[in-house]
Amino acid sequence: MTTALSAEPGRPGGPPKAGRAEWLILPANFVTYLGNGIQLMGASLLVLEEQGTALSVGWLFIAVAIPQVLLSMIFGRLVDRFDRRVMCLVCDVASAVVALGLPIALALGASAQITAYVVTFALSMIAAGFNPASNALVRERVRYQRLGPFNANFSMSTQAGSLLSAAVGGFLIQIFGLMPMFYFNAVTFAFSAVCWMLLGRKPEASADDAVEDSAQMAATGGPVKRLGLLLAVGSVNITVSNVLLVVLVIQVFKEKPGIFGLVDALAGVGMLIGAAVYKRISHRVSDLTLAAFGFFGNAALIAVEPFHIAGLMVAIPFAAFSFGFAAISSRTLLMRAIEDSRSGRVFGTVNAAGLAAGLVATVSLSYLADHHSVAAAFWALSVLIGVVPLVAIATMRPFYARRELRQQGAEHKAAAGPDTPDIPTTPFPATPGTPDPADPAVAPQPTN
Repeated sequence: MTTALSAEPGRPGGPPKAGRAEWLILPANFVTYLGNGIQLMGASLLVLEEQGTALSVGWLFIAVAIPQVLLSMIFGRLVDRFDRRVMCLVCDVASAVVALGLPIALALGASAQITAYVVTFALSMIAAGFNPASNALVRERVRYQRLGPFNANFSMSTQAGSLLSAAVGGFLIQIFGLMPMFYFNAVTFAFSAVCWMLLGRKPEASADDAVEDSAQMAATGGPVKRLGLLLAVGSVNITVSNVLLVVLVIQVFKEKPGIFGLVDALAGVGMLIGAAVYKRISHRVSDLTLAAFGFFGNAALIAVEPFHIAGLMVAIPFAAFSFGFAAISSRTLLMRAIEDSRSGRVFGTVNAAGLAAGLVATVSLSYLADHHSVAAAFWALSVLIGVVPLVAIATMRPFYARRELRQQGAEHKAAAGPDTPDIPTTPFPATPGTPDPADPAVAPQPTN
């Protein structure tokens, strides 16, 4: 797929260098995921210590999902009407205050369980506004040609933050206890807020930016609903896999929690490597092709995971590697297809749909695992991840093929001169046996 008029996939040169906005958005994203992971881990431990049941922890994760399902679409529409940077700043300041309220409330003698639920629910409500705002801010500030490499870096910062929150967070909690980690979570939100302050207002567009904007407008557009479906399926995959992997490792394979931590770390490393490889090849291979490869490879490897612990540990980094391609390509395709003016509502809707579908799929496949087998649940997830995205991608290929051909025609005309006739814009050959008017043998001859 060709998406811009210069430095495109399949053409030498690659994308331009990262701008100032990227150097501020990426660390903000990293510390956000680092703090969120530590906070959720700490809240889970608080609830588990008080209740001692897995269901009590499950309700904590439900408290994370429900506000975003209900509110993401509403906040997404608001994002398109207000300054995205200011909304991100307000959300992070509010999150810092709420996160700080947890250790303070516990120090004052409040119930650990109730406080954990209330703070988690409140942070999720704020995240319902922050997620579409931050995605829309990326679409607004990151140059069109940089979206692919940026999304790869964004994925790497997300995985690095998540991995460190599980590894470093658990280690620090064991040494210092829970309370310092809750204060640390508030500090991460404050750091993120400083990044949005340093980002500043959107600069005035230069003459070069105006030329690039016109190129973006020519390349923007596409089957937004189907591209959103790809991103939503990726969200379902993450939600369901997190639940099924715990059951598979702990209950089916009878392994210790440390082995599950290793499996989770292998998945994170696979995602990191996938993002790094994507950056190397994305300017030569279309995002649609990379998405198809990613979903197919991920689905195939998910199907072999429930047979043995050794097979799981071999397969999961490659499954995560493939999923990295699928997730980054889907995100890039959607960002390139939507106009900046409606990016908030699109990402808000996709986030809500993905989380809602993830809850439904989690309940359904958990029921299948409990009443049939965990392996059957994995195979059902494999079919879902493999069939739905690949069918959607197959229906989108004609659109991108036609756009590629149109753009090649425009480039051919620009290179050859304004008087050069356009090349055909249809990817389909003429009907066999039909005379070609351009052929001198059949072209009408001039009359005297």
